[in-house]
Amino acid sequence: MDNGGAIVKRQKRLWVVDLGEAITKIALGVSDKNGVVLVENYWIEKTPRDVFREGSPEKKLDLIVFLRDLFRNHHHWDALKLVLNHREMILASFTFPMMAAEEVLEAIHWKMQVIISEKFEDWRLDFLARERIDVFEYLGIDDKKLDVVGIGIPKNVLADYSGVFKRMKHDLKIIEPQFYGLGKFLINHGEKSNLILDIGYTGTRILFYVNGFLKEERHIETDQANDLETFLAPIVEGVLESFQAPLSLARGFENETIFLLGGGSLIPGVIEYLSEKINREIARLSICGRDSEMFKFQKEISEEDLCLLMPCLGGMIGWENKKE
Repeated sequence: MDNGGAIVKRQKRLWVVDLGEAITKIALGVSDKNGVVLVENYWIEKTPRDVFREGSPEKKLDLIVFLRDLFRNHHHWDALKLVLNHREMILASFTFPMMAAEEVLEAIHWKMQVIISEKFEDWRLDFLARERIDVFEYLGIDDKKLDVVGIGIPKNVLADYSGVFKRMKHDLKIIEPQFYGLGKFLINHGEKSNLILDIGYTGTRILFYVNGFLKEERHIETDQANDLETFLAPIVEGVLESFQAPLSLARGFENETIFLLGGGSLIPGVIEYLSEKINREIARLSICGRDSEMFKFQKEISEEDLCLLMPCLGGMIGWENKKE
């Protein structure tokens, strides 16, 4: 940009959107030289009805108008990221010996092909890997391994989401699984091993966090119910099974804090009921956002809004702001 002969660099802002069937959340922010994100604004709005088909958004006029209004201050030089938690997204955990990234991807393809038995070519695969060192004290050797999370999502789902933003004439740069950013909160909060219950109104993901890595334990279908007990019963059953199953990721960590996330966790009485039935300390993951030194909010944010906004905030962690 020319300003009397001088070049003025524009500050690049990051928009992170969580486009849900029931609620759409957006966070807008910039980061300083220390990596602290200033959250300039955020939006939490009900998604228009009947604009999703089988869990994916359709390019309907109601949805486009709705999003255009929310993004009216978005500039073409701003970055745009979608954080995704789709019901068809598959997360699977594996342990491999040390190998190159190309070999990991090939191994992931073989492993995921067993899980995704039909139309494997219609899925997009990716992975996250972290090095782990097992120390065998008496043998005097260290064994290096890779903890890997394979991520699979149907290509048509990605196309549906991308298509909505293309129709808005916005360039969607990044699509990231929500759980990736949530793990960053726990790393910075000093947590070592926890369960996260991401409670939605139609489904709940049980995520297990250990040593800086977030993995999916299981996914539970839940039905909307008029009474709290009916709604939470399958979640309680799933958590208790996770603690007891011989091969469960959660086995041996039964005494750690359980964190809650998602709109279903805001229903009155949820924390008290789960604490009684599971007999564990229960807290909302939003305390990691409230206590975090990674964010500064330009306006006051309620506990309920913070809880709903956590996936968007997780998508902002580690983003490097560059001027253009």
